Amino acid sequence: MLCMLFCSISSALHAQKVDVDDLLKEALYETNETQDYQKAMTIAKSALQMSPDYIDVRLLVGRLYKLTDKPDSARIVFNEVLRVAPTNTDAINYLKNLDYSEKEKKIANLPNRVSVTYNPTFFGRSGKKSWNLMNAYYGRQTKFGTVIGRISYADRSYAQGFQYELEAYPTHKNGYSFVNFAYSGADLFQKYRAAYSYLRNLKGGWEAEAGVRYQYKTSSLFSYGGSVGKYLGNYWFNFRSYITPDSGRVSQSYALTGRYYLSTADDYFTMIVSTGISPDDRTRNFEFSERLNTNSLRLSLGYQKLLWSRNIIGILGTYNREEYIKGRKENEYDVSINFQHRF
Repeated sequence: MLCMLFCSISSALHAQKVDVDDLLKEALYETNETQDYQKAMTIAKSALQMSPDYIDVRLLVGRLYKLTDKPDSARIVFNEVLRVAPTNTDAINYLKNLDYSEKEKKIANLPNRVSVTYNPTFFGRSGKKSWNLMNAYYGRQTKFGTVIGRISYADRSYAQGFQYELEAYPTHKNGYSFVNFAYSGADLFQKYRAAYSYLRNLKGGWEAEAGVRYQYKTSSLFSYGGSVGKYLGNYWFNFRSYITPDSGRVSQSYALTGRYYLSTADDYFTMIVSTGISPDDRTRNFEFSERLNTNSLRLSLGYQKLLWSRNIIGILGTYNREEYIKGRKENEYDVSINFQHRF
């Protein structure tokens, strides 16, 4: 008699487990395949009533709260899981992603930004004085994309002056454009500069870019190039190249950038390896034509951090091995310090 009782209880528990598993599979199907989140929530809550300690069901309920824009409820559910299973990696990662999304939403609702950057360049060659480059900009996010106005001031041992820029990032259906116009009356900057790129978002986390750059100081120069980027988890990689025809020769530049993102899209470590002079290099743009056919190799390391959802501070250090005359090279060292505030 006792054996029959235990067998009956065991059979009932097994049947309940099977029923809950079936409900979980059905709720996952509605979540991932049909994306009917309300139906999935109804099924998942029914499964949770049958088996309150079933962690996978509780995790799905938390996910569904997040997908239906109820972050506070989602956070409660994930914390309940961690109270029972403190090392549950799914709950930990869901909470991290939830915090990431919340920070991004706060940032997205701040359309204005101001930024200041200070970039000194030091030289290993004795007797050559350091350079100083400073810029400040104001940017605003609109329904058409971001628009930026920038003023740069350069101080070299032989000249000083300002450059004025207007920059925009108009958005399109499957990508966006980059547009830039610059003017300077100072001899050490290019007199005119213009840039355009079209960037397209592709499947699988890929992004492709094609663009043209124009510069005029004493003569006109056009550069043509583009880039390919790819997201891999928390990593982003980008390979960029430009060619610049000039007096029967073609100058080439290449750059490989890697980033590792932390808690938000504004928190990351970065490393850049590049060769040649790029038309996008602000620190050496004033000597673009003079450096076209010289050899150089650069390594940059940097870190950027979001502070209190409104401020960003970043630092980037660069070592450049530059050929300053044919067959002779020198070491150049850059430090770029940036502060940005959003409001």
